[in-house]
Amino acid sequence: MKARPIIASAWLCLLSACASAPPPAMPCVAALPMAPALPMVPASGIFAQAQALVARDKLHVAYARQLEALLDTCR
Repeated sequence: MKARPIIASAWLCLLSACASAPPPAMPCVAALPMAPALPMVPASGIFAQAQALVARDKLHVAYARQLEALLDTCR
């Protein structure tokens, strides 16, 4: 039964050490990049529709990479 007070005091020491540590400083992001203007998908013409969808996908991937780069600066 003497193990309980030792275990409890060990937990209290660990928890107090976590509570006293300051959070890491992260740089503030001043502004987010502008979201891209996506091209319209035409109502007909499978080739033109495919081209528009590929262009939209490329713009979306490029924008996601910009946002990921901003997140990486915060780590």
